[in-house]
Amino acid sequence: MSFLDLDAALKAEDDEAALAASDAILGENPGDATAFQCKVVALIKMSRYEEAFDALESHADDAVDQSFEKAYCLYMLNREEESLKALGDATALAGRSAQLAAQIHYRLGDAEKAVELFRKSEEDLGGQSSETSINLLAALVSAGQADEALKYAAELSDSGQFEQQYNHACACIESGHLSKAQALLQRASQMCRKTCTEEEYTEEEIEVELGVLTAQLAYVEQRMGEDDAAMTAYTTLFGFKAELDPAVAAVAANNTVALRGTRDLFDSWKKCRANISETASRKLTKRQRHAFHFNAALLSMHMNKPEQCKEVLATMERLSPGSEQAVLVRAAMLHRAKQTKACEEMLEQAAASSPDAPRPLLSLAQLQLQAKDVQKAVSTLQRIGALRTTLGMLGTLVALHERLGNVDAAAEGLSKALEGTTDEKTLRAAAGFFSKHGKWEQAAAAYQRVLDANARDLQALAGLVVATSHFDAAASQEHYARLELMSPPEELMSAEEGGVDELAAALETAPLPRAAKRLGAKDAAAAAAAAAAAPVGGKRAADAEPAAAAKQKKKRPRRKKPLYPKGFDAANPGPPPDPERWLPKRDRSTYRKTKKDKRSGISRGPQGSATGAAKVDAKVTTDLKESTAEEKAARKAAEDKAAAQERAAAAAMQAGKKKKGKK
Repeated sequence: MSFLDLDAALKAEDDEAALAASDAILGENPGDATAFQCKVVALIKMSRYEEAFDALESHADDAVDQSFEKAYCLYMLNREEESLKALGDATALAGRSAQLAAQIHYRLGDAEKAVELFRKSEEDLGGQSSETSINLLAALVSAGQADEALKYAAELSDSGQFEQQYNHACACIESGHLSKAQALLQRASQMCRKTCTEEEYTEEEIEVELGVLTAQLAYVEQRMGEDDAAMTAYTTLFGFKAELDPAVAAVAANNTVALRGTRDLFDSWKKCRANISETASRKLTKRQRHAFHFNAALLSMHMNKPEQCKEVLATMERLSPGSEQAVLVRAAMLHRAKQTKACEEMLEQAAASSPDAPRPLLSLAQLQLQAKDVQKAVSTLQRIGALRTTLGMLGTLVALHERLGNVDAAAEGLSKALEGTTDEKTLRAAAGFFSKHGKWEQAAAAYQRVLDANARDLQALAGLVVATSHFDAAASQEHYARLELMSPPEELMSAEEGGVDELAAALETAPLPRAAKRLGAKDAAAAAAAAAAAPVGGKRAADAEPAAAAKQKKKRPRRKKPLYPKGFDAANPGPPPDPERWLPKRDRSTYRKTKKDKRSGISRGPQGSATGAAKVDAKVTTDLKESTAEEKAARKAAEDKAAAQERAAAAAMQAGKKKKGKK
């Protein structure tokens, strides 16, 4: 083979043929630098990084600089530190070397250095490119510069690549704009699906390609409280777990564990154990590994496996020294073991070592509140400087001071918090508290600061009128005059200030109205005549009222119109209803008793059975003969004789019983 064959293979992008041609040329001329360079590039494009690195090591003495290729092979072999050394002096990096160094630092978790190198490579390579801008956007998000990432994304032109939309969505997630992130991810999914369809991907291949977008969209839905949609998306991803990128599968498994909570603990532990293994951790960022170990530690604690939890925490502390979450989990384990004192000491040590971290002190205050030691909890919360001016902390401290009955301390804390703040919600809450406890001057000052920010705020102006009326009547009148000038129409005021509700309550408590008595034609004429006889002053004569009352006739009561059932035609009523329809059937005149069944004696058993058969002597015969007078007399004499014999026998038996009783 010759260079013509190598050139043809390179133009056809046939890496196998290019490798074969390069080997053939190197067989004839082992020192050919061009053929060796083509061989290394072909091996790299075929993802045979070990062979490419070995080949580079075997030609390390060549005069041609191949540091970039060697560093790239080490980077793809997950040997990041060696890759940085292969690139050489960090200050002299430029162009593609700076870009590779930025990617290495990004993988190592040094996102700020990655941002710096990406910006440098962007300048060296002649401005923004699609790949560099996408990587720089991802580095800005990982470095915690979400606002800067959003500004940079706004400057970028729409390249039509879903990766740019994805990184922009990640910046929105970090900034808390979840709805916008959801829209960007949905758009990125549509773009990716369209591209894959044009390239004739199968449906399964499209779902695999959409894996990272599906996982991130499910995470956004989980953050927005749409748990069912998120779980459906994660379940869909698990159907393609074998083809998915390991990092995407690990993230989906971790988020599923977090979504389940304390349900299906054994299956959740199975997923967590796979996520924290060394094999799965290679392609994960430092932040992801930390989240996986934290969830695994929490799960072990809920499964009552303290030794397993301690092992996970040890690995977590080795990966992230000084981790706040690890201290909290250890303190929670001590609390579950009823070692409250040791738990509080650990939280105190964590708060002393990290004064800016609020969680240890918040956890300590929660334990003190559970022990009903409100005073200690207040002292602990006052030590958290980072949250001192937040509305939640102010509300908690005020509520605790009120529970202790120390209103002055609550007012003092609110006054200190209001110094220099312009937050409208905080000012309104403080004004309401001061008004509630009769501190009208402080309430007026708070309302005045709200009005300084918005002079058209009617609610604040009304509060200022009420507050100043307790100590400065003249100022209150001035503010009230302003309120009258600025007030909207009564209809709007009633709608805005809840007047509709007040009107409804008044109507509910009002007495029922009575209809006025209508006069007939004659009565109306009499009333008109009486009114005409009245003097100019409007007073009626003394005898006019009884005279008019005497003339009124008693009206007949007006009969109400009958109410007919639905569908009843009064013109064609049909037959009248039965007047006895309200009586029981047995009491009606048409009632007839049902005759008993004469066949009750007939057997209902099988054929030939004697059950239920009538007696033989009860059978009806048809050969009856009429007896003569002599036969009737003889039969009666026989019956009388038999009756006399029975009476005599009974009398004899009775006499024998009496004799026996006398003895």
